[in-house]
Amino acid sequence: MRKNILLLALLTIVPTIAQEDTPQQWFMRARVLQVDQGDIADFEKAVAKKTKMFNSEDDQPRWITFRILSGTQANNYLRMQLTTDISDFDNEDIEGNQYWEKTVGPLHTSLGNSYWQRSNWASYVPENPKQMNLRRIIYYNYKDEGEEDFWRFRGRVKRAMTESGYASRMSVLVCNSGCNGNVVQVRFHHDGFAGQNSDYGEPLQSMISKYNELFGEDAYEQDSGKASDALEENGRSIRHHELIPELSSGW
Repeated sequence: MRKNILLLALLTIVPTIAQEDTPQQWFMRARVLQVDQGDIADFEKAVAKKTKMFNSEDDQPRWITFRILSGTQANNYLRMQLTTDISDFDNEDIEGNQYWEKTVGPLHTSLGNSYWQRSNWASYVPENPKQMNLRRIIYYNYKDEGEEDFWRFRGRVKRAMTESGYASRMSVLVCNSGCNGNVVQVRFHHDGFAGQNSDYGEPLQSMISKYNELFGEDAYEQDSGKASDALEENGRSIRHHELIPELSSGW
């Protein structure tokens, strides 16, 4: 509740950052799937088949699967159910779950469960977005007293991206359950590592220049510094994930 109140307050303070081209609200539940290296081929084949059978139609649960590329869970998988109606999490997919347990269950161990909500207010989607499979994800854990500085910076980054015509997507996810503290993911979409390198060249510099043009000289450095100071100790970590389309629902 406190987060929602603060976001409404920030919208009042800086109303021009509340431009939203994608009003749909997305909710996710996610779990890490630990897979032995010798089972990877069988696991991916089984997940692809299950997804095609039970998660490919409009009236079926929609799931996406990522291969974790870095961190302590590298070479394992992240599977996320996505919906625009949070009540979908009340509905058990009995047939699909039974099939999963029979075919995929013996090939993995599930490590925890967490629930997330996409912050439309801080997320950015370019015009005519293309699918990009690499995610560079920054996980933040901010202090209660740093909430305003953290979210002000995220909202201003979105506006600077919008007005500079940034070409790739940035999704901001807020943890609703299953996390310790105020945990946020900022997910940058890139076309591989070469695309990441390109995106952090001229497009990033153009965004920073637009940020300073909009909010004042050196505003980017000052605001990013305040957002960093708002974090808990060791409150920032970076991971890379790779989307696997064959193991994911299409849209």
